[in-house]
Amino acid sequence: MRTYSTETLRELGYNVLEAPNASIAMQILDAHPEIAALFTDVGLPGGMNGRQLAEQARKARTNLKVLFTTGYARNAIVHDGRLDPGVELLTKPFSQAALGEKLRDILDAKSTPARVLFVEDEPLICVMVAEWIEETGIKVDIAGSGTEALNKLRLIPGGVDAVIMDLGLPDRSGETLIGELRSIYPSLPIIIASGQGTDDLREQFKGIPSISFVSKPYNAQALRAAMRVIGIR
Repeated sequence: MRTYSTETLRELGYNVLEAPNASIAMQILDAHPEIAALFTDVGLPGGMNGRQLAEQARKARTNLKVLFTTGYARNAIVHDGRLDPGVELLTKPFSQAALGEKLRDILDAKSTPARVLFVEDEPLICVMVAEWIEETGIKVDIAGSGTEALNKLRLIPGGVDAVIMDLGLPDRSGETLIGELRSIYPSLPIIIASGQGTDDLREQFKGIPSISFVSKPYNAQALRAAMRVIGIR
């Protein structure tokens, strides 16, 4: 079934990454923030089913589209008789045409606007950057310190799709805040803004997934390019 679906989608022009179970799927999702949709069977081996995989993945990436397939347990993925927003079901057995049409439908459907948290202690920079972000249709929340950022993340319903943060914060180092963020939200994409060169930053944070960089001073185009790298558009 995985081979059949993968070949079908590649023939339709999609870039496809495949996994035999939920654990490997989460590793792939963590390493590839640009992934736009998750197609999964409800029944999976390894102790985590497709519904649990989708719930865990969407905690970190609320705009991730999900397409389930199953031959039976529809009730495993419905809530109050309906599917969650951004979630669709393709019943087995399905044709290549049905798979392509259903996936296209969910990718084309209007999503809830992305939401980011911008962490910066300079008020003028906050105002300017917030305007740049909002011009793209993305909702932005602002925090002036690491403590405020962590508090806001706990209170924002559904969380955020990414954090954009300065390394120089008044109450703690950026490195410390990144460690705290990743301990609570392991897959949360982060954009680091710093006066250091991006090559130095990449070396400093080597091995940490879903991180993008922008060098100060930056403009709207550079920030949006950094956002696209982690899948925020």
